[in-house]
Amino acid sequence: MRNLCVPLCAALLLSTRPGAATEPSDPSLSYPGAVALSQTAAGAWIYKSFPQLLPLYVFKGEPPGRSLCDRDCTAVWPIVAAKEGDEPVGFWTIVKRDDGRLQWAYKNSPVYTYFEDRPNEPKGVGKSMDWYLDERANAYLASVGVELPSAPQEGRTERARNPQATAELLQP
Repeated sequence: MRNLCVPLCAALLLSTRPGAATEPSDPSLSYPGAVALSQTAAGAWIYKSFPQLLPLYVFKGEPPGRSLCDRDCTAVWPIVAAKEGDEPVGFWTIVKRDDGRLQWAYKNSPVYTYFEDRPNEPKGVGKSMDWYLDERANAYLASVGVELPSAPQEGRTERARNPQATAELLQP
């Protein structure tokens, strides 16, 4: 028994010493501090926002490395914001949005949460980028002070619709 204890104690000391690797050996398992990896009740692994632990989404059909979600859209699909000085890690990169904000992207797909979600309740799955057609989304936008024009204003073109861009839960 004593012969087993010495190697185990040495291994414990080496793994907890300062300077020991804190990143997973598989770079695909690394993720930024704004994200957590969580296991569902069914045993599947999904990424969540941290510290809120809300489900994360990518839009399948959105162009790689670019967000089509404008100011009104991000009121319903909040971005997972990156901070100035954040560095890409593993499959996670940073996208500079048209509005100048930085957003985390997974495998070059910008990452979002959904306004109706609660931890372990992903309600945004399968919704398209035509979120503003949903009456609940319009009511939510009005409640947070976002005014949506009833008709396109002169000189303003309506945002191109992309019904092929649908929200999917973000899984490793």
